[in-house]
Amino acid sequence: MDWDHPVPDYLRTRWEIWRQEILKLETAKIPRCFQPKDFGEAEEITKSKGTSPLLSCHGKGESSTAQQSTTVPRLELQAATLSAKVAKILNKELDYSSVKNIFWTDSKVVLGYLYNQSKRFHMFVANRVDCILRTTSCSQWNYVTSGDNPADYASRGLTTEELLSSNWLGGPDFLWESEVAKQDVTLEVSPDDVEVKSSTVHTVMSKTKISTFTSFEDRLNRFAMLDSAIRAVAVLVRCCYRRKGHDIDDVEIKRVAERNLLHAVQKEAFCDERQQIKSDKHAVSKSSRLSQLDPFLDKQDLLRVGGRMKRSEMVYGVKHPIILPKGSRLSMLVALHYHAKISHQGRNMTINAIRSSGYWIIGCRSIVSSLIGTCTHCIRLRGKLGGQKMADLPCERLEPSPPFTYCGLDCFGPFVIKEGRKELKRYGLILTCMAMRAIHVEVLDDMSSDAFINGLRCFIAIRGNVRRIQCDQGSNFVGAKHELKQALREMDADHVARNLLEQNCEFKMNPPSSSHMGGVWERQIRNVRNVLNGLLEQCGTQLNVSSLRTFLYEAMAIVNSRPLSVDDLESPDGPLPLTPNHVLTMKSGLILPPPGSFEREDIYLRKRWRRVQYLTQLFWTRWQKEYLHTLQPRKLGLKRRPMCT
Repeated sequence: MDWDHPVPDYLRTRWEIWRQEILKLETAKIPRCFQPKDFGEAEEITKSKGTSPLLSCHGKGESSTAQQSTTVPRLELQAATLSAKVAKILNKELDYSSVKNIFWTDSKVVLGYLYNQSKRFHMFVANRVDCILRTTSCSQWNYVTSGDNPADYASRGLTTEELLSSNWLGGPDFLWESEVAKQDVTLEVSPDDVEVKSSTVHTVMSKTKISTFTSFEDRLNRFAMLDSAIRAVAVLVRCCYRRKGHDIDDVEIKRVAERNLLHAVQKEAFCDERQQIKSDKHAVSKSSRLSQLDPFLDKQDLLRVGGRMKRSEMVYGVKHPIILPKGSRLSMLVALHYHAKISHQGRNMTINAIRSSGYWIIGCRSIVSSLIGTCTHCIRLRGKLGGQKMADLPCERLEPSPPFTYCGLDCFGPFVIKEGRKELKRYGLILTCMAMRAIHVEVLDDMSSDAFINGLRCFIAIRGNVRRIQCDQGSNFVGAKHELKQALREMDADHVARNLLEQNCEFKMNPPSSSHMGGVWERQIRNVRNVLNGLLEQCGTQLNVSSLRTFLYEAMAIVNSRPLSVDDLESPDGPLPLTPNHVLTMKSGLILPPPGSFEREDIYLRKRWRRVQYLTQLFWTRWQKEYLHTLQPRKLGLKRRPMCT
């Protein structure tokens, strides 16, 4: 309820009683001196759980940890922890270091936690028991019944008369006796307590398998890099040379270690081939996987590729590379080493680096491909971009509206034309209707804001007023938007200008670098611009401004004659396909080429209109052959399904 709202009836009575008790507190007086002058030195301070009768520290476990479940035993233990911390602070601040502290609690569970010697607790209880026992001992904690514990009054509440007659200020009566009789209570923690860790005894049976032979491949699986495996073998090589009393440098040790590593792998993988080559130095059996490589054993007893490049003057290691098996761990380490050496540049470059370094890995392409597929660095660099779910269509594309009420625009080009002896650049301005997908094309002299405003005025004069124009944040569009706003702001004083301002179209800009939001017009530009550029290249620079404008208008008419739907086109009884021209021109047929026959030679004639008509006819033919047939097949929804109701 708000601050000024009246108190409800069910709370008013309790509120009045509480307010009257406030006035009665004037009769309650508490001496500020907790130790009289003639009392002497204090020898013992008694504290109940969360309260001290002498020092007036009251509370009953309202403190808890939000991340843990607030059970009653945990709250009781939390209050005991608070009492131990308060006692430590008071002893330090009041200089009671030699005074004995006695703590009283009405929770047998807490006392069981403190006196426990055999059971282990979970983290919450274990941490707080350790905190209590770091500053106190178990003998300082005693049990008090709930009826004698004044700390309960802090949570239950007392009236003024009950407070003055209670033991809140003086403490329990048994504390004033010369000898306090401690109550005998059971302090054993129940085994079913949720805070006790369950003890599990595991029977371990060890079974040692003694193997007389350990595969060298199993040992290589311990290494993640080629250098680590070579260093491990190099340590053994150094020990062997030192036992023999030979001195060897680090470079030679690395070379010998690498040779021994390759020899051990080849000995396990190509045992049969090595025996065949030693018995018959010419070739291995045709069924061997090395038969096409013409392998041989070099002077260091390593298996190398013979091949057909023996007469080459290349390096011996490149001309006769060392053969490595396909499924070996060493082959993977070699591929990983050279893949990282070329900075993760792809499969082909990794294979070339391996071959040029003197290694021939059987099935190298598949090994490198699997390596790149699991390489986190390559996945991060060459991973596919995450795609977003397409948004819902805006209202202006779903509701019927007059043509070009809501439209998007963009510029394309440039097109090189010729005026006399000058070669000039002209641009196209395409506007797409958001609802019916019709287009309108205008010619721009340049990419300035003035040219764009002139093109936009021509468009509005032909197609009528526009309610909203949406476009990218091109520099000319932004400039035109600012100039239109400035012009309307200057005319705002006039009554006619205010009426025009109410009917003015809205200029909406997409965010920067977000061409995907203009897919309505970008799709049309992709379908039209490439064809226009290809056709105009055949004409060279022979078109002038009027010819270019004519060509773009007729191309616009052809694009507006495309079918918007492909349903029932193969049925002879079906309706004609719906096109934007049905609404723009109220005519049902496709735009046909102009009358007459126009040949390719017409492009070289002096009559510009015949060249334009030939290019238009060529555009119309290419449009039918290259684009319209892509709308015929059904790419989605191949099976009929019941419609949702």
